[in-house]
Amino acid sequence: MPAFALGELSLEVEHRNAGSGGGPTLRVRGAADGREWLRFDCFDEGAHWHLDPAGRDAITRLEPGVDPLAWALAELRRDLPGYLARAGAPAPPAPDRVAAVLDAVEGAARNPLPDLDAVRPAARRPSIGEKWTTYPDDVLPLWVADMDFPIAEPIRRVLRHAVDRSDLGYPIHPAPTAIPDLTAERMERLHGWRIAPSRVEILSDVVQGMYVALHQLSEPGDGAVVQTPIYPPFLGCVRKLSRRLDECPLVLGPGGYGVDVDALRAVGDARTRALLLCNPHNPSGRAFRRDELEAIAAVALERDWVVVADEIHQDLVWSGHRHVPFASLGPEVEARTLTLTAASKAFNIAGLRCGVAIFGSDELKRRFDALPRHLRGGVGSLGIAALEAAWRHAGPWLEAVRAYLEANRAHVADFVARELSGVVLHPPEATYLAWLDCRDLELRPSPYAFFLSEAKVALSDGPTFGEPGRGFVRLNFATSRAILDDALERMAKALR
Repeated sequence: MPAFALGELSLEVEHRNAGSGGGPTLRVRGAADGREWLRFDCFDEGAHWHLDPAGRDAITRLEPGVDPLAWALAELRRDLPGYLARAGAPAPPAPDRVAAVLDAVEGAARNPLPDLDAVRPAARRPSIGEKWTTYPDDVLPLWVADMDFPIAEPIRRVLRHAVDRSDLGYPIHPAPTAIPDLTAERMERLHGWRIAPSRVEILSDVVQGMYVALHQLSEPGDGAVVQTPIYPPFLGCVRKLSRRLDECPLVLGPGGYGVDVDALRAVGDARTRALLLCNPHNPSGRAFRRDELEAIAAVALERDWVVVADEIHQDLVWSGHRHVPFASLGPEVEARTLTLTAASKAFNIAGLRCGVAIFGSDELKRRFDALPRHLRGGVGSLGIAALEAAWRHAGPWLEAVRAYLEANRAHVADFVARELSGVVLHPPEATYLAWLDCRDLELRPSPYAFFLSEAKVALSDGPTFGEPGRGFVRLNFATSRAILDDALERMAKALR
């Protein structure tokens, strides 16, 4: 039970009544004697609060339709001294100390620690998502980039609150929402990158943004540079929009993948208009260093390319590495860069279809928005609410998940080295995806087909990431250790 000292008082957070009707309790106690002066039971059902002057327990129920946790936190911020005076409790310390403690209380109250070890296949089936429905029940799916973990409680609460209130009317977008300002605040806080909220656009997802960008910023027959192996929608976008694929493969060396700057400088011709950049990179897991990105940027400036940067994995970068937003490299680079990101990968809410585009110039935004908004399709109100809840309130959940994923990453790397003889893995610097090089094994008809038929493990097929992916498979380790170990053991047994 997290507790936070506040002068002669202690503020405690307890997550009670597990299940659909439960929720957090906030207690204000005496630090010395443990006496309970105030208690806010922020349950999904039957929310109420207690005031205890002179040992009398006065209970006040909250009106239906009120978000009890948001109400309780707002009231404590507004007038904690007044509530304490009514209870006959000691006065709190200075307001700045109260504000800091309430911030910590909010993080603990909104984010009960998820039980990431508890996930089992039975808990994932039946499902309405493609990850657990594409293959038969005897197959473990470690392919599409969904996580198997419970979503963050702040997201669950805002979705449940909207459904319980039948608040599913037309969303307020494209009228102003909090997301542009929230995006700008997040980018500056996490990456030191200052952006104008007026240059943020809400989209249905990152792939949509890539399609619209290439459609609006180039013509059929123009070239688009893609660094393979690459997330398959990059290739599909170029092909389906009748652009020319100017392929510039990453170079695989003993230490992993790198950028061939000379080849990049030589690729394409005068009709090459755009570079589609994946940073952090999927499937290799590279978190490109600043010097690598600066070399790419120099070529983009020389060649007058627009850069469409998919940075959706930016919250999933591992120890010893960091995410550098491509547009943050300088004003000239920023002016030609469209950055695409979302909460969907890091917070496991891809099905809610909400992402953001960040434009490095007003001109880029004007050209992008020349495609009528309704031709792109609308954004759902639940997606907007979930993205805001994720970025505003679910940081503690993300930290717990990141720690679990980083441990899974190390576990996969160790298992591959010990048990999957002939398979090569350069541990990813970012993402929860392991790019397994199976070429030396010469598995027939392909590594993907071999592990699916012989191990009953579904991975992502290497050639879908481009020709350099032939002989590879991509493994998604964003699952419980029990599921991950079962899959790895099956793969090892099949190879033995």
